[in-house]
Amino acid sequence: MQTVQKTDNLLLWLLIILPQLFGNTDVLKRFNGLLVLLCLVFSNMSFAHSYSYTFNRPQNTQQANYTIELLQLAYADMGFKLNIVDFNRQNALFAADNGMLDGQLARDISIESAYKNLIRVNYPLFKFNLELYKRCEPSSTKTIDSVAIISSYPVQQRYLDSIDFQGKVIEVKNNNTQLNLLIQQKVQGALLIDFAMANKTIPPSLGCYEKQVVATYPLYHYLHNSHADIVPQLEATLDKLHNNGTVAKLRSKYNLHF
Repeated sequence: MQTVQKTDNLLLWLLIILPQLFGNTDVLKRFNGLLVLLCLVFSNMSFAHSYSYTFNRPQNTQQANYTIELLQLAYADMGFKLNIVDFNRQNALFAADNGMLDGQLARDISIESAYKNLIRVNYPLFKFNLELYKRCEPSSTKTIDSVAIISSYPVQQRYLDSIDFQGKVIEVKNNNTQLNLLIQQKVQGALLIDFAMANKTIPPSLGCYEKQVVATYPLYHYLHNSHADIVPQLEATLDKLHNNGTVAKLRSKYNLHF
């Protein structure tokens, strides 16, 4: 937004100084007309940027749709617009940390150590379960020697660090690859986020598999630190929507219980 403002100011300066330098000729009138048009364009760009915030589109789940609608209401209450765009999810955290996106819709606190430009909006949007998918034996994470995780979900590595996991960790890009590695017995377990696996199961014909909840974490909205000034207002707005029953209605609408 600073670049737009500087360009806008330069155009206005040219509008003022050029008549003094060259006189009010027909050519100059046409040039001034063009400058006025450019000023209007850049002013609109600056206005739009100031009053809208852009985030990448998440996986299509009930939890994601609930989060989008809740945040749309919160931003609208503050006079802002929430934009959702298609963006490579593998690169979304990096893009948000570098200001290419305005933040992340919902993440857990495990991102904070590596992505220091992102500020937590301190209102828990919802909680999710981290689940271990594995063959019926061995019986727990501590007794398996290899596990597949998704590289763009730092929470999975955070959990393994918390239990001092000493086995082999294979990072992949999606849930399907995790399950395929498990079925092919290339790993003994796969750590998965419950709502991302709502419609995915391993057919019984492929063997005995089970899942167990190993941890539960809350998710928060994150903004790039260039938007730090709106964080207190956004927290207050989310609290208001919680207290007036809006959050409860949205949870009921999306059949969420947490």
